[in-house]
Amino acid sequence: MRYLRETEGPVTSVRLAREILALRVADELQAAGVLGSAFAGDPRLAYDQGVWRRVETSPDASQAAAPAGEELAFVLVEGARPAPRGPLRLTAVSAARRSADAIVAACGGDLVPFAPGHELRADLRRILAGARVALHAPPGGLAALEDWLEEPLDDPLPLALLARRRLGLPATHSVGDLAARLGLAVTIEDDPARRIEVLPECFDALRQAGESWEALAAACRAPGPSIPWSRYAFSKDDVLAAPAAPGTYRFYDAEGRLLYVGQSRNMRRRLASWFRDGAKRAPRGQAIVDAVHRFETAVSGSALEAILREAAQIRRDAPERNVQRRVRVRPSRKNRLDSILVLEPAEEPWVLRAWLIREGRLLESVPLGRRGGGLKRVARLLDSEFFEPRPGPRSSRDRPVDVELVARWLAEHRDRAVAFDPTHLRSSEEVVLRLRWFLERGTAVDADGTPILPR
Repeated sequence: MRYLRETEGPVTSVRLAREILALRVADELQAAGVLGSAFAGDPRLAYDQGVWRRVETSPDASQAAAPAGEELAFVLVEGARPAPRGPLRLTAVSAARRSADAIVAACGGDLVPFAPGHELRADLRRILAGARVALHAPPGGLAALEDWLEEPLDDPLPLALLARRRLGLPATHSVGDLAARLGLAVTIEDDPARRIEVLPECFDALRQAGESWEALAAACRAPGPSIPWSRYAFSKDDVLAAPAAPGTYRFYDAEGRLLYVGQSRNMRRRLASWFRDGAKRAPRGQAIVDAVHRFETAVSGSALEAILREAAQIRRDAPERNVQRRVRVRPSRKNRLDSILVLEPAEEPWVLRAWLIREGRLLESVPLGRRGGGLKRVARLLDSEFFEPRPGPRSSRDRPVDVELVARWLAEHRDRAVAFDPTHLRSSEEVVLRLRWFLERGTAVDADGTPILPR
């Protein structure tokens, strides 16, 4: 449709097949057969006397309600739950962008463990940039999408919820169920990049004549309280400008007292979840949202460092709204950390951070610079604690709770953590050489997020 709109006059089947489908055909009959199979039933197209042309149709009431300059992005999320109460695992993501009545960009694909989908993620971000987002996802799909996308969506319109309220569909309905209930004569394709084509039509059919985007959002909004932005010393834009990186955040009240300390591996997404209109919150969470006046963030470089910094800040400052949970140290878990070096990203200007644990004690967290800063300190600890341990009692500045937190994190991220026993190498010099190997690459993981394991 975009090609025909930008081309003056009708176009032959051979030309369309060559330029749109990249097919090497020279026969009009053969090209027309291929195009007829691909585009049969589309009322916007007509084939007559060997040429294709657009059919100018009068827009229906729902399409007329869309302003001429409206930029909409439609996102279709599909997933499965390996366990009944477990998190949703994304299986496919697709998106399309519509400017006025024309689809100007689309992408989609299945998500499988051996194909991380970095190109799909980049394409999806480009499609979403600056557009209002209409999202069709199963329960838990928004959180799973934001986690995969590594950034929050700005107030997406939940089409699945709108369909539940207006059509009585179940929470787990598919886009095919929605199209069937709306009476749309469409084909649901196996390819996610083709299934997204159905979603704009479903949106138009759900949208009532003359209904604005704000009215649609109000129809979906939960009966929960709205965010009192006028009372805050920050705006919605400030929340969305927070770093999409691991770190800690701190909430303060109007008198400057520390209310709450939290951590996240994506602070922007976590803060956006705190300040989302209509979100259902427990009484404790709602009390924090009502009392906060400003917030601060601190990038940590890695999720593990964020967890340890949060624990240290809560111990030190005792924030009013934090629940002071007692972390129970499990000896069986601690005993497994007899000799280990954990390597994770670090905040600027450092590149990596090394945690050294010996006999269940967290000796030190050493940041490493690109030119090798910190390696001498690591070498001294390796010599004195791992390869030539000193006789007699030893002390550690860190509490056992920190070792427990590291152990829990390692157990949860064993497939994503870069960790090894230094004593499996022959000397501290060999360990340092391995760390330099990582520093030369500037990261401890590959582009797909899996650990680099030097041979």
